[in-house]
Amino acid sequence: MKKRSLDAERSAEKRGRGTSSNRVLRTITFVLTPFLMSALLFGVVALAAAKPFAAAKPYVNIVFNNDDNSIKNARTINKYRDDNAPVQKKEVEDGATGEKHTMVYPYYGDKYATLNCEAAGMNDIPVYSGTTNDILAEGAGWYNGSVYIGHVGNVVLAGHNHTYFYNLPKCKKGDEVTLETSYVKQTYMVTDIEIFHEDDQTYVRPTDDDRLTMYTCWNNGMLGMSEYRIAVICELTDREWKEVEE
Repeated sequence: MKKRSLDAERSAEKRGRGTSSNRVLRTITFVLTPFLMSALLFGVVALAAAKPFAAAKPYVNIVFNNDDNSIKNARTINKYRDDNAPVQKKEVEDGATGEKHTMVYPYYGDKYATLNCEAAGMNDIPVYSGTTNDILAEGAGWYNGSVYIGHVGNVVLAGHNHTYFYNLPKCKKGDEVTLETSYVKQTYMVTDIEIFHEDDQTYVRPTDDDRLTMYTCWNNGMLGMSEYRIAVICELTDREWKEVEE
């Protein structure tokens, strides 16, 4: 009889411990679930808000009275060289016409050009020399393994898909693209749009024809990083040289 009572007490004790553990687990779940859901929702909203940042940036600058000249004047922000470094100019021959013109070669980090493709909503995008993250935070980057703007070959530009190259996938065949420096304005027409793996160097290699290749990450609307890229390839339709001040 005593043994039966002892067994009953032990069973009741185990049930009590189990019930207590369940209560604690339910309490923790009840308390933490709203916080976890809020954090997830905040992350999704923040990611969505980051996409159109490039379009909103000019208005943010106005509200906070940011001096946009600090971006436009690359000499004041370029940490890769001395501000007093001489301008690199050289007379070159136009491969198509044989005429001679003056080119200005950028230092790494310099503001190099301005990019436009109105049909895709890409307006007055600053292009800097280089493709490091700090440069791409300010605009598109000219890949310095490609030809200089004005030389015959493949001019390659890179940009982040959540800022300055957010609208790049909106480019369509036949769209006009302009790339303007202090010494030349080049006009292109979109001819091809390609999706490729990040390890594929096909579209950034040198070419014998005059072309512009712009690329950015391609995630097809999915969240997170992507190992694929989208390239918009354009052929040169016009080159207009400018007079360079001495």
